[in-house]
Amino acid sequence: MSTVSVIVRIQLSADSAQGYARAAEAVVAGTRQEPGCQWYGIAVDVTDPCVVWISEQWASQADLDAHLKTAHVGAFLEACASLEILDMEVRRYEVAAVGDLVMPD
Repeated sequence: MSTVSVIVRIQLSADSAQGYARAAEAVVAGTRQEPGCQWYGIAVDVTDPCVVWISEQWASQADLDAHLKTAHVGAFLEACASLEILDMEVRRYEVAAVGDLVMPD
């Protein structure tokens, strides 16, 4: 089984950025309690408050698939349907190895 990571970049309208942040609070709390969730975070870009980054890591694709079927993800997506999302890029990675970053000499 491979570790699976997902990185998402979302560009929101200025009117939708706050609504997205409110909706995200519930999905983060629920997701971090799920089996196979190794880390999950949503953050606002420091250079543009209308850009949101989602970073997540799962023990397996099956764990990610189960996450995407949960009630809290469904509620989050329903809340997002009323927001103006200008652009979204989603990348999924299969990770062969995970370890600490060591700075070069």
